Amino acid sequence: MHQDMQAGTVARGEVLVLAQPTLDQPPGRPDQASPARRHELDLLRAVVAVGLVFFHTAVIFGAGEFPVKAPGERPAVTVVLAVGATFGMPLLFVISGMAVWYSLRSRGARVFARERLRRLGVPLLFGLLTLIPLQVYLGQRRSGDAGSYGEFLARFWDVRPSLDFPFLVDADPHGGLFQTGHLWFLVCLLAYSLVLLPAFAWLGRPAGTRFRQRLGRLLSRPAGALLPAVAIAAVELALGSEVGHGGWHRASYALFLIAGFLVAAEPGIAGTFRRHWRPAAAAGLVLFLAAGAVHLTADPGTDPFTAMDPASLGLRLLKSLTGWLWVAAIIGAARARGDRRRGSPGPVPAAAGPGRPGLLARLGPRANEAVLPFYVLHETVIVVVAYAVFAWPVGGAAQYGLIAFASLAATLLLYDLAVRRSRVTRFLFGLRARPGAGA
Repeated sequence: MHQDMQAGTVARGEVLVLAQPTLDQPPGRPDQASPARRHELDLLRAVVAVGLVFFHTAVIFGAGEFPVKAPGERPAVTVVLAVGATFGMPLLFVISGMAVWYSLRSRGARVFARERLRRLGVPLLFGLLTLIPLQVYLGQRRSGDAGSYGEFLARFWDVRPSLDFPFLVDADPHGGLFQTGHLWFLVCLLAYSLVLLPAFAWLGRPAGTRFRQRLGRLLSRPAGALLPAVAIAAVELALGSEVGHGGWHRASYALFLIAGFLVAAEPGIAGTFRRHWRPAAAAGLVLFLAAGAVHLTADPGTDPFTAMDPASLGLRLLKSLTGWLWVAAIIGAARARGDRRRGSPGPVPAAAGPGRPGLLARLGPRANEAVLPFYVLHETVIVVVAYAVFAWPVGGAAQYGLIAFASLAATLLLYDLAVRRSRVTRFLFGLRARPGAGA
């Protein structure tokens, strides 16, 4: 989902000799080589993006905000949503942080910033101008507002400046309808990537590298690997969670981004995840069940996402620990599987060994390229499909299946036919120009 969903360019098998970094040079050391790309992470990010189709379709029938909603809330669906929200968007931010490290290994900070503005900022603006208004308009029509699209747009773009970082504009409180929809992920990812860029660059310089390595040794210990969860829990306890942003406070996503950067920069952390992913997953499950028990005993009149009563604080603490443990377990399981396919405990150059590249090496780059356009398109497609399906006399389970699978197929088809084949649409959706297509 975000993050990012755009992995940085990584040398495919060759060794890069990096000069002493300046603002325009990669923040590496001369003795550092660019690691081989972890294709399992590309596929993992693609799996999460596809999973968002089923997740957001479920939001239509469960708790949560969505432009088009089914009547009534299915409690069982809400439980499934709680599981997905606990690790889904955090995982995307962690993988995005890993991509920041790989990207800064082969480009300077200024080049990185320009590329981020182009590859995230352009699809963000395009989506806000075209996709988000459409899905909000359909939601308004389903709720009974039968005004014209022109009248709706006047209300949608009735905005004011905002100091609610990283969101720079907000809907006018007197009838404005502006929202970022699911593109809040791109807003946060772009803003945090640029704001944290000086720190990321410093962590690649000699003084920062020494600090990073000391921190990496601490986080590589099984107990030390829980320290990011402590920081995330502090944010969630003090500031609360935001339902409209995936069930986490936006500042927590900045911490997940930083954590992903450190996981990629210090192999020992990922090694700890790889060795202990099973107990991490099991501990996360136990804590999730404990959070469910706390929720059942809480006062139903309170908002557990923002309230400061003991039950609400306990719920957010357990959610923070569970989310980090599951993210670590998923990263560790993906790393373990990738290493088994390589037949070694660590990454090896993609070019090592003769013969045809493996399945991951073939599918990974294709999946990685498709993730960002897929994410930008998917929620609008779901809204359009749901708006049509709700006019049919079918039951809730059939509606869910029709919406989810039709939306998945339509999104993939749109990407293949309307995005990836054209130079203009590739630019609008944040893709690089195809080789041989010109500058």
